[in-house]
Amino acid sequence: MSFSKPRGTQDIYFEDSLYFNKVVDVLKQVSKIFNYSEILTPIFESKDLFVRNIGATTDIVTKEFYDFKDKGDRDLVLRPENTVGVIRAVVENKLALSNPLPLNFFYIGPMFRYERPQNGRYRQFYQFGIEKIGIKNVYDQIEAILLSNTILKTLNIKQYKLKINFIGDIETREKWINELKKYFSKFKDNLTQDSINRIDKNPLRILDDKIDGEKQFVKDAPKIDKYLTNKEKEEVNEIIRLLKSLDIEFEFDRTMVRGLDYYCGLVFEFISTSNILIGQSTLIGGGKYSKLVEEIGGPNLDCVGFGLGIDRIIIAYKNENQEKLTTKIDLYIASIGDDQKVKDVCFILNNLARLNGLVSSCNNDLSKLDKHFKYAEKLSPRFIAILGKKELEKNIVILKDQTSKKEETINLLEFVEKIKNK
Repeated sequence: MSFSKPRGTQDIYFEDSLYFNKVVDVLKQVSKIFNYSEILTPIFESKDLFVRNIGATTDIVTKEFYDFKDKGDRDLVLRPENTVGVIRAVVENKLALSNPLPLNFFYIGPMFRYERPQNGRYRQFYQFGIEKIGIKNVYDQIEAILLSNTILKTLNIKQYKLKINFIGDIETREKWINELKKYFSKFKDNLTQDSINRIDKNPLRILDDKIDGEKQFVKDAPKIDKYLTNKEKEEVNEIIRLLKSLDIEFEFDRTMVRGLDYYCGLVFEFISTSNILIGQSTLIGGGKYSKLVEEIGGPNLDCVGFGLGIDRIIIAYKNENQEKLTTKIDLYIASIGDDQKVKDVCFILNNLARLNGLVSSCNNDLSKLDKHFKYAEKLSPRFIAILGKKELEKNIVILKDQTSKKEETINLLEFVEKIKNK
């Protein structure tokens, strides 16, 4: 019987794992520069936690959940995103009550959505995100955009554009939603069944629907602008001013609302302009949210966050960076002949090298020099050390520098120290 991986998943190994870790290293590095600390939460949570807080009418809840009952008859779900999980952890552990605000967290891990697999979209995918909890001003919101932008620049990804929108607070948005309900009711014959179902429940979903969102009458739907309060208009102006002061180019997209119900105020997306991600072009998406902490049982706090799909970032990174990633090997030790003492010494030298921080390898199954060289070619070590019975009797090791092609003889007892200093 043969087995294959489930549809929409992937095995990551060899070169792909190097790219994965390269991106993850940059994500962690930038996060720490911005003073964010890592948070780890379970990959499964209460189903009701997500239904109540990301929206019962969202595609994630209605179509994409991996949900199940455990042996205790509890309704659980594999996490489809992690903002809700992070906020649950903050509330449950009273982190916002016992620490200075804002709290800065980042997370990395697998998420699960039952979607149609395609380039850059998997059913198990890896996501990085940040949550800034307890924000007080527009600067904190702009920081999320600045952090996103820094990640892309650090990875030398240049083919993207930033889109922003402002979708108001709950009261403002409610007025806008009522207007949209009246508007879309006139176009029922031109909408998909999914969008018709959303008219009364959540017409905002129609604006970013993959099919209806492209229709002209949807693009011409009423905008939120006329419902914004003076305070909200001032906030929009401040957002624009700060982005311009940072020389961050952006465009307003009045139809962008993001796919989760907890967002309010500023929302943003970094969109790939490369042909390689057509149809799955969102690299980073996020925004401000205000009621989520309170609805999960904590204090009333404003927050901002974003998420990015690591799988898509890797595709964009590989498309714009031609470097070939390889595992860096410092040393390969070749034991010549079948003498057991020689093999033992090579084994010991190999482990001494590792204990001293060197990436080292040794294959004692081989005995001929030409076979060792052929094997070492695949590892591309900087140095090859050669030890046979004759060298062991003299307490020496022959060291070949694969970069300079120079060869030297080193005292066996000084071998590791000499390699470390090269």
